Amino acid sequence: MRSGPDTDVDVDPTGSVATITNEVPAKKMSIAFVFPGQGSQAPHMGLDWARSSDAAGDLYDWASTCLGWDLTKTLENASPDELRQTYIAQPAIFAVSVAALRALQRAGIQPAFVAGHSLGELSALVAAGALSFEAGLTLVARRAEAMQRAADARPGSMSSVLGLSVEGVEMAVAAARGRDVLAVANDNAPGNVVVSGEWSALERLPAAARELGAKRVVPLNVGGAFHSPLMAPAASIFRSFLAAAPLRDPVIPVISNATAEPVTSAEDLRELLARQLTSPVRWSESVRRLADLGVDTFIEVGPGTVLSSLIKRSVDGVRVLSASDVNGVAAASGALRERAEGGPGDGDDQGEVVVLPERFAVSPSHGRFYPVALSRFTDEGPYVEPGDLLGEVRNGAASIPVRSPFRGQVMAHLAWEGELVTPGQILLSLRPF
Repeated sequence: MRSGPDTDVDVDPTGSVATITNEVPAKKMSIAFVFPGQGSQAPHMGLDWARSSDAAGDLYDWASTCLGWDLTKTLENASPDELRQTYIAQPAIFAVSVAALRALQRAGIQPAFVAGHSLGELSALVAAGALSFEAGLTLVARRAEAMQRAADARPGSMSSVLGLSVEGVEMAVAAARGRDVLAVANDNAPGNVVVSGEWSALERLPAAARELGAKRVVPLNVGGAFHSPLMAPAASIFRSFLAAAPLRDPVIPVISNATAEPVTSAEDLRELLARQLTSPVRWSESVRRLADLGVDTFIEVGPGTVLSSLIKRSVDGVRVLSASDVNGVAAASGALRERAEGGPGDGDDQGEVVVLPERFAVSPSHGRFYPVALSRFTDEGPYVEPGDLLGEVRNGAASIPVRSPFRGQVMAHLAWEGELVTPGQILLSLRPF
């Protein structure tokens, strides 16, 4: 669909809402946010969020309080070996990913679907409104501790087999396993399959894989045999934490690692998140499923560009953007805005128009958000008029009201009652009418 002169990008000058609209018929862009997992960590990752944004600084401070160690100092000073430790890597990647998510949300970019690779699935749940940052960080920390204990009890690691199909890798695993634990852990992309297991079996894997035609077998920088039967003790412990976690039904569909299908139920998520620890991550299938669902733009949200590379190898004809730092978020926002204004895209998608029909009420400050009961209703549910009180953000003795800047139907609450929020964080999704 070619864009026309009526295309309009509307950003509220107060920063309270942002939307991109178009008055001529347009093909709607379908965006997926994807979140990286362990292995994407690197020294100094995410530091520009803390340096450039008070909101991200607050997020890191809260993370430090919850974790009991200083996240920002760890990002500044940790060596690659220290970051490789599961109990450090996973919370750090999660916090950096959510900081990137908040920046995208402040830019008015909202996905149609979300997915995450392994650990990244918990970051995706925050984006989907199924978990608060606090609850998500607590789950990530408990998950990491359980996985670290399982890895210490039964040492192992992971290796990437390049140049073989999943079926070929399964044959190599059968040949190398012997009496040890060895299993396919991640189907990342065509010709990129990860195997997990005990060290002795991993040492036999390269010869078995090369005999079947593999190009290379590359050891991975991880701290255990994740997504294998060796993680069964961790899965059992994590299942109890999931049962008590304040999960709610996601407002944005989540593509599950375990099934490569959309999930919209909190109870289904509890089961699938526990199963994920001992099951393969079906990432290549998940990417293809998203493309089948109409996604044409993937944004990798968090440190590194590992997922961007895997997506490009898995599907053709999609745009892949990276929001790993402040500059990446600005570039992604600019690319989407360029499309909305009729600028050049990538190849065949030139002239497509971005349509984000919803607007968002965002937090004016940091503190805890408390919504109010809404009093106006249509057959579709609650709605608000300009100036209506949506809630308040409390910080100590201060209470800052959150008011609607326009008339609209309330589509979803994206912050929990009492949730710690940062400036610019989306609180409610509203559809103007």
